[in-house]
Amino acid sequence: MTVVTKPDRRVRRTRQALRSALIDLMTEKGYEAVTIQDIIDRADIGRSTFYNHYVNKDDLLTDGFADLRTLVGRPTNAGAASPRGPLDFSLPFLRHIEEQRDLARAVFTETSLRPVLKHIEELLLDVVRDDLPSPTGRGVPPEARARFVVAAHLALVAWWLAHSPRSTPEEVDEIFRALAQPGIDTTG
Repeated sequence: MTVVTKPDRRVRRTRQALRSALIDLMTEKGYEAVTIQDIIDRADIGRSTFYNHYVNKDDLLTDGFADLRTLVGRPTNAGAASPRGPLDFSLPFLRHIEEQRDLARAVFTETSLRPVLKHIEELLLDVVRDDLPSPTGRGVPPEARARFVVAAHLALVAWWLAHSPRSTPEEVDEIFRALAQPGIDTTG
């Protein structure tokens, strides 16, 4: 039996400082323009410490998405045994967007942050693929259904950030479900 241990506090603090530095820098100057030196300067750690934790900035970015994957992949219902619906990722993701509004606005509008948006898209696709029911008719491929749901969600998030910033995550989730659920119902 393998025992999984959590990293100690110093490791968690260092990784959090690096992730925060990367997020701040991406918001300021875009992902491609950020260097390892920028990150370690902002996090106030040494280069060897960075490389003790990550291979490169892509590795750091990917690690940051692990928390997001956990957030959108867990059940929103109280019971762990409750079945997940194909749209259950939506509200936790929208609440996360609300908490990180400045970064989200940059990710959805800055072309230099397209690699970050691509990571988010792939993460959501993995979650949706797992949660979509098997199709029972209509001949719509499962991958097309998953991509439809994720593309619609990301388009709605972009709309929310640009045109309806006062809407709550719950209101946007309700809009998303009203628009996406019929598409899932008629193809599944």
